Amino acid sequence: MSIGLYIHVPFCASKCAYCDFYSRVRRDQLPDYHAALKREISGWKEKGVKADTLFFGGGTPSLLTPEQIDELIVLCREVFSLEGEITMEANPDTVTPESLRGYRAAGVNRLSFGVQSAIDSELKLLGRKHTFADAERAVYAARDAGFDNLTLDLMLGIPEQTADSLQMTLERIMSLRPEHLSCYLLKIEEGTVFYKRQMGSLCADEDTTADFYLAVCDHLKKLGYRHYEISNFALPGYESRHNLKYWRCEDYLGFGPAAHSCFGGRRFYHPADLAAYISGSAPVDDGPSGSAEEKLMLALRLEEGAGPLPGYDWEALRKRCAPYLKAGLMTEKDDRLSFTEEGFLLSNSLLAEIL
Repeated sequence: MSIGLYIHVPFCASKCAYCDFYSRVRRDQLPDYHAALKREISGWKEKGVKADTLFFGGGTPSLLTPEQIDELIVLCREVFSLEGEITMEANPDTVTPESLRGYRAAGVNRLSFGVQSAIDSELKLLGRKHTFADAERAVYAARDAGFDNLTLDLMLGIPEQTADSLQMTLERIMSLRPEHLSCYLLKIEEGTVFYKRQMGSLCADEDTTADFYLAVCDHLKKLGYRHYEISNFALPGYESRHNLKYWRCEDYLGFGPAAHSCFGGRRFYHPADLAAYISGSAPVDDGPSGSAEEKLMLALRLEEGAGPLPGYDWEALRKRCAPYLKAGLMTEKDDRLSFTEEGFLLSNSLLAEIL
């Protein structure tokens, strides 16, 4: 089976106030980072590992030039016989018609734009540097460059968001007809600017945010999108093949600082330390992968849910799920258990109970 490849780009033009992902604003180390990436990827040469997805995440991968992206894709094709889905995350204010044509020519065939909201005042509170008009221009330019697989990110429960502003965001975003949407509930992480400024006081309460989520689910379902994972919606055939590898507990390799891997029955990761990565530090072992509990936990993030696994007491699990099935938080069909949309909202606590 072919694996997935993930490349973490730890650079941003500026740091969003809510973000706790590993990234740096200074870019003076970018050339050394790029060289370190190529060195690590080349280390897998002649090991017989093949890949059919590649995902550039960040940070802001669109801060790399088309030429730099091209070099990495060419190398991955050489080392891993890479063919298939190649995704790159991008911020709307960091791309141009010329750079988008360059990324497409390099082999990127799926773009993920961090739009987050269609309301400029909400974007400003989030610390985003683009306006919704910028996002529209980026999407139109991507279409002109030949991209026919676009995913847009949307955030729910953000400061000053209301039911009306969310509805306006949905209408504006859907006018762009993306093939895929990722809709995330804002979680204010300790250490972020939002945490320090106590921005939670400007956000809707949990019940209202839950209503936002269910309203988005209903809106997108009516437009033909499949709610295939807790936070992800796609037109038929446009599900993220790369991210499905994570949720199906399949093998993938992560390159770059803060990148995680699941390969050969083990999990390992690079520490969130750019200087250490550039100096050639080895990944850190993070224990075994592929236990029945892990597979069940990840599978239950998906609409398709989980089925019986060898060596796992399925009947005992079904009994533990019985109250949630009765309450409409879970469903069972063809010997598979899955969460309903209401259950997705409570999935973390429910998983702790049933697993």
